[in-house]
Amino acid sequence: MPSLASQLAQNASLNAAILTDRSKRKPTASYLFTGRDADLHDLETIHALGLNALLHLTSVDPSLAPFEDSLFSERAKETDRTLLDSDELAQLNDTLDDLLWSLGPHLLEAPTGRVLEWLVKRFRYFSHFDFVRCR
Repeated sequence: MPSLASQLAQNASLNAAILTDRSKRKPTASYLFTGRDADLHDLETIHALGLNALLHLTSVDPSLAPFEDSLFSERAKETDRTLLDSDELAQLNDTLDDLLWSLGPHLLEAPTGRVLEWLVKRFRYFSHFDFVRCR
C-alpha cells in the first residue's frame, strides 16, 4: 500500500492537469468580459483597472473616496469572503451595498464597469446585492 505522501502526490498531479486545462473549467464570472476572455485577466490586472476607475470617479464624485481604502486597498486584495466570520461578512456586504448605491448616478459611465468588475472578481459580488431594496 502506497504511503499517504505518494497518494497525495498522485492526486495532486491528476488534479493539476484538470486545473491547468482551461477547456475543462467553467469560465470565470465577469461583468466586463465575456466567456473565456474573463479568464485571461488576472486579479492584479482587474485590481489596477478597478482602482484607476474608482480614482477617476472620485475626481467627479468625492463621496466615493472612502471606498478606496475599504475595497481597493492591498488588504482588500487578500480578502476572501468565504473565510470571513459572520460579522466581518455582514460588514463587507454593507460596504459593498453602500458602494453600489453610490455608483448609481454613474452607472452609464465607463469607469463604473471596471469598478464592478473588481467587485465581481475579488468579492464574488454578483449574487448578493438585493435589487428590490429601496432607500
